[in-house]
Amino acid sequence: MKKIDKILIRFVLAFCAIPAFTVSCSDEPLPENYYTFTGEMVTDYLQNRSGEFSDFIAILQRSGMYGMMAAYGSYTCLAPNNKAVERYLHELGIQSVDQLTKEQCDTLSWNHIINQAYFTTDLIDGNIPTANMNERYLTFSCDSDALNNNNVIYYINKSARLIVRDDSVENGVVHTLDRVIVPQSFLLPDLLAEDSTISIFNEALVLTGLCDSLKQYIDPTYFCSEDSVNQDIIIHTGGSQYAMRYVGTRMKRYTAFVETDEVYAANGIHDLDDLKAHAKQVYDQMFPKDAGLYDDDWTNRKNPLNRFISYHLLPYYGAYNDWTVSGDIKNICAKTDLIDCTDWYATMLKGTIMKMSTPSDGLFINRKGVGPRYTVRGTKVLSPSEIGDVDQQALNGIYHYVDQVLDYNQETRDVVFNDRIRIMAATLSPEFMNCGARGNTERATGFKMVEGWDFHGKTPTMTLRKRDVWMVTYADCIDMVGQFDVTFKLLPVPKEGTYEVRFAYGWGDMRGKVQVYFGTDPDGLLPMGLPIDFTLWPIDPLIGWVADTPGDEEGNRAIDKAMRNRGYMKDMDSWAQGGANILRAQPMKLRKILTTENMSPEKDYYIRIKLVVDNPQAELPINYFEIVPKSIYARGGGRGHPLM
Repeated sequence: MKKIDKILIRFVLAFCAIPAFTVSCSDEPLPENYYTFTGEMVTDYLQNRSGEFSDFIAILQRSGMYGMMAAYGSYTCLAPNNKAVERYLHELGIQSVDQLTKEQCDTLSWNHIINQAYFTTDLIDGNIPTANMNERYLTFSCDSDALNNNNVIYYINKSARLIVRDDSVENGVVHTLDRVIVPQSFLLPDLLAEDSTISIFNEALVLTGLCDSLKQYIDPTYFCSEDSVNQDIIIHTGGSQYAMRYVGTRMKRYTAFVETDEVYAANGIHDLDDLKAHAKQVYDQMFPKDAGLYDDDWTNRKNPLNRFISYHLLPYYGAYNDWTVSGDIKNICAKTDLIDCTDWYATMLKGTIMKMSTPSDGLFINRKGVGPRYTVRGTKVLSPSEIGDVDQQALNGIYHYVDQVLDYNQETRDVVFNDRIRIMAATLSPEFMNCGARGNTERATGFKMVEGWDFHGKTPTMTLRKRDVWMVTYADCIDMVGQFDVTFKLLPVPKEGTYEVRFAYGWGDMRGKVQVYFGTDPDGLLPMGLPIDFTLWPIDPLIGWVADTPGDEEGNRAIDKAMRNRGYMKDMDSWAQGGANILRAQPMKLRKILTTENMSPEKDYYIRIKLVVDNPQAELPINYFEIVPKSIYARGGGRGHPLM
């Protein structure tokens, strides 16, 4: 396979033997590996150890990045020592840093600097949350050192070991690496083709032509001025303010969930013909009207094998730790006795969705239940630490191993997806994840356009807020400020039936009055009742919010029923904003029931939200939507019930 840039070399570092116990990347650092230096900038730290870092200093100086590392800010400097640089130069066939071009020094510098300080105690298995200055995400993983009392060892991109870590300086943190970081230059299908352990999946990917669907990367038509990209813009909303920067590069990125040949063999699939037979068995049942019509037409999107592979592919870029909330947000805000942190995504198999859940034992696809109380286990996604030295990161995407065959089958559709489908606003377009906006803990991200969203010629300021335990109602929130009028597509429903569609929002005296429209024709959507007045205080009789009375379940249910009769619901009881404020107990947090009607997975459904008052400063927060089948909402239920 051809690489985009032949200068970049793929490094592979074999891990030490992994013991039987699981290694955690969240272990506390050993005292000898954690230092605090007062008064030193990154440059001082490197210069004071010039015998170890002279080559990296020279690279930073030639790139012009050295001066930035002497300035105040918050940086992570992943500093390769001289032995690491010498190894890199040897791979290139040159003798000294002086033989590197200015462009190579630029790339090397950008690859090793992140514009946010991250100690190892801030990180979990998966991507470092902020991209490096080359706009590439770096994988953080760990292993156990079998030769040194099984101490935990840490890696960047599977190959560069942190031999000294967490050295605090005045403008950030320095980690010393034993290898130079060289991110992959393969596009996703080419990187997949390099992995000999997934040969059957790769054969199917090529045969179906779906490899060609994974080759887009950067939108060359998109432009945003440098000032908007590199300087903070202050946004005022909800009585507070926060910093925002616009997206600099518009990207197409993808994720593949892949079975190894070993996983296939454990399920009686030993070659491509076996996989074809498996796919036909599953997808003829799921799509009986198409059974036998497209069996040899491999590139047809209704072909069973094509459908099988399509369900493994998503148009979102998602590292292991990206698919649901994680870290402090999960630990502080989620009531994990009531819910697993869960998000829903559209796959590249038309009309299908995928449920991602993170109970305490990992990341699972299409799981049913809460924590260990599950009825359908789901398919486990292996973490970066669990898969060893496999380089998952392509230029335009990422892939993950799964531990069993991933099917969109009847159990998934009829059992797992018979659930309240809570759709985070930040999953309503792949663009929010592909640019790194979702999960950003540093600042909000602004959007001048969004894939699949129509602003009807209006130009509101639109942001995805940074992730913070206080700044967001439920992990992420989209804000629009201005004379907004926007249409976007919801995720598909799993099967035909009656569903209740709900819109979660927060009260605010600057949030205006909106008309919500719904339907299948984006140019002819129908209004859903009267306009929603976001400025109406929820205890108003038109809404009827009344606080729960502890111990009076019957009375609380009566209040819930009265609110539902007016088209409203309290917010969920499984999430605590800031860790202390249960959303259900906050009168300013509500769900509005938009419509109850028959819906089909064969149709696309759109929502339009239009400000119906003249107010160029009006605010619109979009938290999440819910699509709830009748089998769920008709049960009723109180605290902890799926309805809530």
